[in-house]
Amino acid sequence: MSVIDQYSVERIADRMAIQDVMYQWCRAIDRLDFAGMRAVFHPDAIDSHGPYVGGVEGLIEWVRERHKPIPFSSHQISNILIEFATPDLALVETYIRTLQRYPADAKASLAQLSGGQAGKPGVGMDLLTASRYVDRFERRNGEWRIARRSLIQDWKQLLEVPENAPEPKPEWIVGRRDRQDFVYHERAELGIGR
Repeated sequence: MSVIDQYSVERIADRMAIQDVMYQWCRAIDRLDFAGMRAVFHPDAIDSHGPYVGGVEGLIEWVRERHKPIPFSSHQISNILIEFATPDLALVETYIRTLQRYPADAKASLAQLSGGQAGKPGVGMDLLTASRYVDRFERRNGEWRIARRSLIQDWKQLLEVPENAPEPKPEWIVGRRDRQDFVYHERAELGIGR
């Protein structure tokens, strides 16, 4: 087996492309951009997400249903370790932190990712997680995408949402969980939207 130069000019460009795919996933999941979610995976990819294991279309439908009652979601990436097995195959371990707000009527969605815990009846909860994506990335037709994903669930914490939780003022730009979010308007204005 030949040894791959992990830091050649080509591999550095590949690293940047792979990192962009990870960042695109975070935007897509937090904005519920289903086309964006689909774009980070190869069509035949398999995702093992704990309660969901299966193909990309099933993952998108699971997310669509599970996230309906969730008004806020933030996926934040820190460490990304990329190891090339070949010029077109890489193992990527990405540390991910999530913050999600679950209103009191979203207990079923919360229980799916909290091991059945959902907090007190009638009380909203915030879910904080520390997890890792272990992804097999493949370059096909010149594009790096995820071929297989496993979510490694390292840590979770639930916090009750206080009755007097801060709320943005009506005149502020507020994030949305759809394609009407401010970033999509800016992308369209600059001609970089899809």
